[in-house]
Amino acid sequence: MQVITTHLNADFDCLASMMAAKKLYPEAHLVLPGSAEGLVEEFLKEGSPLLEFTRIKDVPLDQVRLLVVVDTHAPERIGVFAPLMDDTSVEVHIYDHHPESEIKVEQAVIKKRGASTTILHEILLEKNVSLSPEECTLMVLGIYQDTHSLITVSTTSEDLIAASDLVKRGADLSRVSSFMRQRLNSEQLDIFNELVSSLESHVVNGVEITLVTASSDHFVRDLAYVVQNIVDMENLASVFALVRLDKRIYLIARSSIAEVNVGEMAQVFGGGGHGSAASATIKELTLAQAKEKLLGELERLVQPLSRIKDIMHAPAIAADVDDTIESVENKLTLYNLNTLPILSGDKPVGLITRQIVEKAIHHAMGKDRAEDMMISRFAVTSPDAYFKSVIPLVIEEKQKLIPVVDPENKLIGVVSRGDLLRVLHDGLEQGARSVSFHGRAGTQKSLKSLIKERLDKDVFKHLECIAQIGDRLNVSVYAVGGFVRDLLLNIPNQDIDVVVEGEGIPFASCLAEEFGGRVTSHEKFGTSVVIFPDGYRIDVATARMEYYKHPGALPTVERSSVKSDLFRRDFTVNSMAVKLTGINAFCLIDFFNGERDLRNREIHVLHSLSFIEDPCRLFRAIRFEQRFGFKMGKQAEAFMRNTIKKRLVDSLSGTRLFNEIKLLLNEKSPMNCIRRMQELNLFQFISPEMLLAPKDLEVLERLESVFSWADRVITADKPDVWYVYFLGLFYSLKEDVFLKAADRLHLPTRMKNSLQVDRIHCRENLELLVPDKEWGPKEIYHAFANLSVEAVVFLIALSSTDRLNQYANIYFSQYQGKAEPALTGDDLVEMGMEPGPVFQSVLNALREARVMGSVSTREEEVALVEEQFLKS
Repeated sequence: MQVITTHLNADFDCLASMMAAKKLYPEAHLVLPGSAEGLVEEFLKEGSPLLEFTRIKDVPLDQVRLLVVVDTHAPERIGVFAPLMDDTSVEVHIYDHHPESEIKVEQAVIKKRGASTTILHEILLEKNVSLSPEECTLMVLGIYQDTHSLITVSTTSEDLIAASDLVKRGADLSRVSSFMRQRLNSEQLDIFNELVSSLESHVVNGVEITLVTASSDHFVRDLAYVVQNIVDMENLASVFALVRLDKRIYLIARSSIAEVNVGEMAQVFGGGGHGSAASATIKELTLAQAKEKLLGELERLVQPLSRIKDIMHAPAIAADVDDTIESVENKLTLYNLNTLPILSGDKPVGLITRQIVEKAIHHAMGKDRAEDMMISRFAVTSPDAYFKSVIPLVIEEKQKLIPVVDPENKLIGVVSRGDLLRVLHDGLEQGARSVSFHGRAGTQKSLKSLIKERLDKDVFKHLECIAQIGDRLNVSVYAVGGFVRDLLLNIPNQDIDVVVEGEGIPFASCLAEEFGGRVTSHEKFGTSVVIFPDGYRIDVATARMEYYKHPGALPTVERSSVKSDLFRRDFTVNSMAVKLTGINAFCLIDFFNGERDLRNREIHVLHSLSFIEDPCRLFRAIRFEQRFGFKMGKQAEAFMRNTIKKRLVDSLSGTRLFNEIKLLLNEKSPMNCIRRMQELNLFQFISPEMLLAPKDLEVLERLESVFSWADRVITADKPDVWYVYFLGLFYSLKEDVFLKAADRLHLPTRMKNSLQVDRIHCRENLELLVPDKEWGPKEIYHAFANLSVEAVVFLIALSSTDRLNQYANIYFSQYQGKAEPALTGDDLVEMGMEPGPVFQSVLNALREARVMGSVSTREEEVALVEEQFLKS
C-alpha cells in the first residue's frame, strides 16, 4: 500500500503538495494525519479540485510499503505514521522546504523554497505533467499562504516563477484572494485583542523580540492566521505567540530576520517549521512555565547581533600628527587604504582621507603636517558596541572610518563603511541563501556538522582541541585557506592551516603541549609548525597583513586581523575561514565572496594588483583553474594578460619560477596546464623557443597513453610524471638555448645534468630506430639501460612506433634487474685483476652475456672472466 501524507493541522501548502504528489504516485492514498486548518476545510467543501482522501482508520499501517511525506520531515509531526519513518520495510520519500535537520531516507528532495508546492511544481514541470485550472488555483494558494503572498524573506525566485506559471495555466486569483483575505471571526478576534494587549518587547543578544500571550477555555481555529494579522498590523520583525486553549498551549512564531530562527525554537518544544514560520503544541506546562522556558531558550538560540569587535580591523594602520602629507600618502598607497586615523601618542585625534592628501600634494603642500590637514570632528566607538550603533555615523554623518577605542581612549582598531555594508548584506542574504556544498539546501550558520562528516575523526578532534585552547587563552582562532575551500567542495584535505588573532607562537606551544608533540617556530613571520607524535602536522600563524616593496619581491608581513590575513591570499576561493572559537564557533567567515565564486566555479583575485605584486599567482591561477575545472573570471584574466604583457614574470627568481612549473606539472592533468600556459604565452619566460613547433606539443599529448602503458609494464621504479613532461618541454631546444633556459630556472646541477643526458640518449636511440633493422637483445638492453625510466616513457611518446614499444616491453619483462652481474669489483680484485677502466669493460661483457643467455650463474661468470680477461 502507498500513502501520501503531511503534517498535523494541514495548511494550503500541505494540501497542494499532496495533490501534486498524487500526480507522481497515482496509486497512493491521500491521508491527512489529523485535522486541517479551517480555511483548508472550507476549500475542500467546495470540491474543486476533487480530492479523494482515505481515512486514517481505513489504513492498515502494517501494509504500508511506501510512505510519501510532504511539507515536513519530522516524524513527530505526522501523527500515527511516525513509526513508519524508522521501519526498514517501508520506503520513505520526502518533499520538503524545511532544511533544518538531517534526512536519512531512500529519497529526499529538500530545497530552499518558500513553499513545498514550489518544489513539486518544478518536478511536474520537468516531467511535463498537465494541470487543470482548479489544480493550479490550489497550488497558487499553497505558495501564497506559505510566502504571505510572495513577500516574506523566505520567498525565492523559484516561488515567483512557479506562481507565474500556474497563473498562466489558469489559476483563479479571485478565488485565491478570497481565501487569503478571510476576516477574523468573533472567537479569533477575542484572541487577537488579548494578544495585542499583552504585547511585550524583549531585547535578546541585541535583537528585539516580541512576545504575546492569550488564553481561552475552548478551542479556536487557525491561530496562525491570527498571529499573522498581528505581525502585519504591528510590523513585527519577530514574534512568539503563546496561546492556551483549554489544557494545551500552542506556540506560533514568525520571523523576518536571520538572527531569529523560529524553527529551532519550535523544535525545543517538540514542534517544527522553518526559519521564518514555525509552530508547536506544548503539553504539561502552564502558560507561565512555557513563557519562562521560551525566554530562557531565546538567550541560547537567538544569534547575537554583530558587535564592533567582531567586524573591526585590528591592529589599525594609523599616522601620527607630525607625519608629513607625503608620508601619509605613502602609507595609504602601501596598505591600499582610503582613510587613516591620526594619532597623538596612541589616541586618535583626527581622520585624513586620500582625497585630502591628493589635493594637498596637488597644491604643493606635501611637506605639511598631517595635523594641519586632518578632520578633527569625528566620532569613535567601543569594541562591545553593537555594529548598528555606528550606522548613523556612516550614513548621516558620512564618516568613512570609525576608530575603535578602549576605555582609556587608545586606538585598538577601525571599522570602515565596507565592513558595515558587508554585515548588513549578510543579514539580508542569510535567510534566503542556499549552500549547495552541503548536499542539501539550507541557511548556513555553522559548518560543524559538515566538518564532522567529511573529516577523519582524529582530525576533527584536533579541531575541537584547537577551539578549546583558543577559548581558554581568549584568542580568536580560525582554520583557513585550502582546507576550507576543499571542505566546501567535498574534496578530501586533512591538512589544517590555523590563523590566530593575537600571538600565534604561544598558541602553537600550548597546542603541542596538549598533544605531547613538538613545535618549530619562525619568530620573524610569527609562524609555527606543530608536529604530533604520529607525525601529523598543523601550521599555525599569527594573523598578518603583507605588502610588496616591488613586483616579484617576497612579501613584507605585519601583524593584523583575520580579515587582513585573508585579504593577502591569492584568490577569493582561498580567502575563506572557519572560526573555531567563541559564540560563532565553526561558522564560515567569507569577506570576499569566495563561497559564491566556488558555486560559480570561477577564479577571481582580491585586488587589481594581485598578479603584479606576485607573478607566481599567474601559475597558481592556472593550477586551480585546471584542478577544479573552474574558469578564470574575465577581470582576473585581463589582469593576468596585463601582467604578462609587462613581462613581470622576469622579476621572479629562477627557483620560484621552477617550483611553480613543477607544481603545475604535478597536477592530475598536466597537459591541460601546459595548454593553458601556452595560450597565455607563459613559456616565453623560460625560453622563447620552447614548444614552438606543433610536433613538440603532439609528443606531450601522447604521454597520457604512454603512462597507461607504464603502469602496466614497469613494476620497479615508477616514473615521476612531472619530470617526463619537464623533459618534453626542454627536448627540442638547441644545446645553447637549453643551457640558457636551465640557468633561467636555476636548476640544480644534478637535474640539469640528468636532463642533458636524457636528451642525448633519447636522440641517439631515435637515430638507431631505422625501419629495416631489428634490434637484438644487446641493442635492446643497451638502449634502455642507459635511460632513466622517465626518459623511456618520453622516448616511446617521441617515437610513436609499435617496434619501440615492443622493445621496451622486452626490456622491462626480461632484462631490467636481471642483467646485473653476480660478480663485483671486489670479486675481480680477488681474481687477480688490477682496478682500473678494465673493470667497466668486464662488467659490460658480463651484462651482455647474461642478456644473450650465455651465462646465468656466478660460476659461469667466473669462467667467462678467466677466459676473456685473465688469459695472457
